[in-house]
Amino acid sequence: MDGKSNFHFEVVWAAKKGDLVKITRHDWDGAEQISYGIIIERENAADMGQIHLMPYAKVLDFSKRTIEDLAPQLLEIISAA
Repeated sequence: MDGKSNFHFEVVWAAKKGDLVKITRHDWDGAEQISYGIIIERENAADMGQIHLMPYAKVLDFSKRTIEDLAPQLLEIISAA
């Protein structure tokens, strides 16, 4: 059995409030939908007593004109705030 390790693993997400992002979604048939938006708020894992598996951000989608909770794999930072 391996000994104890001092290695600490932490995921760092560079997105922050005000960043302009490219949103890439895929339909059920694999067709790619691209839109743009701005990060309104970053949610942390412990906000409102909820435990989330992955971080997410509230993003204002310009094409849909809605605010959505989106995961990092859907976002690409175009311009940092």
